[in-house]
Amino acid sequence: MSWQNFLEAICINEEYSLTRSQIEVLMCLKENKEQTKKELLETYHQRYSYLGEEAFTQRLKKIYEKFPLEGKESKKLPLLHKFLAKKYIEYKNKDVFFHEIGLTDIYASFPNNVFEEKINKIINSENKKEKTLDILQTFAPNLDNYYEHLVQGIENGVNIRILLAWPYSEAAKLRENVLRKYTDSTLPNDINIQDCVIENLETLERVIKKTGETDLINIRLYDTLPSLAMYRAGNYMLVGLFLHGNLAVNTFQLELNLNSANQLIADTLKKDFELIWKTSRSFCPSPDRHWRNDLKILFMEDKL
Repeated sequence: MSWQNFLEAICINEEYSLTRSQIEVLMCLKENKEQTKKELLETYHQRYSYLGEEAFTQRLKKIYEKFPLEGKESKKLPLLHKFLAKKYIEYKNKDVFFHEIGLTDIYASFPNNVFEEKINKIINSENKKEKTLDILQTFAPNLDNYYEHLVQGIENGVNIRILLAWPYSEAAKLRENVLRKYTDSTLPNDINIQDCVIENLETLERVIKKTGETDLINIRLYDTLPSLAMYRAGNYMLVGLFLHGNLAVNTFQLELNLNSANQLIADTLKKDFELIWKTSRSFCPSPDRHWRNDLKILFMEDKL
């Protein structure tokens, strides 16, 4: 985390309740130098616009009130810098810790453009170990976005594994009921999991028809309740939660590097995917057969 990014984080922290004019002043503070008030004001003039010395002093006084600074008024600017410098070290240590466990970013919702870039990276990679694309979802509402990427991936030797819910399972019905009952304004209240999974399978049927390939794309359907949605491209992974009333792609996404120093999170997620993969059933929506009938009876023998 850079000093500027740290100051931005402090400025939007509700704990300090800084106004826009106060934020402008704070963003002029330098990392390695305890500026005088005059130097700080000069930086402010260079970055923003002219402000009289008295008005600037009043802004500083208001800023001092927002932070736990003990001492005389004339000493509070150095105290503010020391306070922020100490906080910066704490933030950097936390940043290092998160990177060590593989957490590199958090997004408010699924970052489609970022994942497209990661797929392109493994498509063009010469490292065979990186040429892996995994998706775990109830159904993937963004799968159509990646039709061309899936085709190009297969044409370039990427191993694709896709795990979706068996649309006739009790788990799928439960997820559907939860989405309908607690839906927010972003979802239709008549969402149909069966139709959504079948739409995904139709997209995958088109991929198979386009490439004529079934060895590099493996599709399995599960009859269980995963807690997370996962999208993996090589050593990159995005994880979203199956929360009540919203699709996993519309909730916050954890961005993970699977090559982190501490493998606890990475190993746990990879093992969970492999467990669901192992207990699921293979299903190929081949364009050469009427697979919709086969879909209905995939797990039926277990129900008898």
